[in-house]
Amino acid sequence: MVRVQGSPLLSLLLVGLTLAIFAVDAFTPLDVAIAVMYVVVVLLSASVWRRRGVILTSAVCLGLTVLAYAFSHAAMFSGPASGRMVVSLAAIGIVAYLALRWQAATNALIAREEALHRSQSQLAHVTRVTMLGELAASIAHEVNQPLAAITTNGGASLRWLNRAEPDLDEARAAIGSVLEEAGRASEVIRRIRALARRSDPRHLPLSLNEVAQEAARLVRRELASHHVSLNLDLAPDLPQVCGDRVQLQQVLINLLMNAMQAMQHCAPGEALLLLQTRIHEQGGVVCSVADTGPGIPPEHLPKLFDAFFSTKEEGMGMGLPICRSIIETHGGRIWAGMPPRGAMLCFSLPVTEECSA
Repeated sequence: MVRVQGSPLLSLLLVGLTLAIFAVDAFTPLDVAIAVMYVVVVLLSASVWRRRGVILTSAVCLGLTVLAYAFSHAAMFSGPASGRMVVSLAAIGIVAYLALRWQAATNALIAREEALHRSQSQLAHVTRVTMLGELAASIAHEVNQPLAAITTNGGASLRWLNRAEPDLDEARAAIGSVLEEAGRASEVIRRIRALARRSDPRHLPLSLNEVAQEAARLVRRELASHHVSLNLDLAPDLPQVCGDRVQLQQVLINLLMNAMQAMQHCAPGEALLLLQTRIHEQGGVVCSVADTGPGIPPEHLPKLFDAFFSTKEEGMGMGLPICRSIIETHGGRIWAGMPPRGAMLCFSLPVTEECSA
């Protein structure tokens, strides 16, 4: 049962039900324990109000039970009626106690789930920051390229302006190139800051192809330094998915880096990496990362996504479990394929029409 705090409709329903039970119990000659129905009010109150509200509701129900007995049997004592009243009071008290215990256990479970979610988010953030450290050379290259172009175009614009007859058109073109490259550098820095920032996930409509291209740009320099060739095979007209861009980039970068490390012993020219997107036959979108490394031993497949399991000597075994957590949070699933050569890791995401941030 989920507590819906502050629901006016349910509150009015509880008040109306309480008054109806009291009216029937106090002003009708029925020889049944009508007051036992107050247990329904107590149970419903546990789903609407906090602990204090449940205690107050239980006290009101107990008081109304006694008051209804006083109204209907004030002139003459009735043993059976007194027995029914005692049974009703006992039932209300027992149900109130159980409802409070249930409410406390539910609140404790919700608190644990929230703490677990925060811990997972913090761990994912730490992993992203660690991953950025491993990509330092690629990031520096991504930033240095537009900076070098800015320097070149800035010098060219000065030369055009310093001529005996300044060529303003050429200077304008060079300055336009400076602004374009500055925007490119700013975009690279924005992507890096987004990966490094610690923030709550925002699920918005996005193109998985764009996410794949951005992740590939960030790791391409690192792959080149390890003599790994990356090919993109992105399906055209891929439907949008609802997801968090930063988290999905983290998944893709992690899969690409894992594949790169798995091919460290490949001969020159044989380390090939394929990043592919396609529409799933059963609906949704599938993204896969395939390499030409030694592959995954069959005995490792069942525990590949278990926490702290790693085939690398210095691995922590947290990358793939975090990837699984992210993909499952997005309503998808992740699995390992068995290609004829190497390894393949795939994940699927549902295609949704509406997103909530």
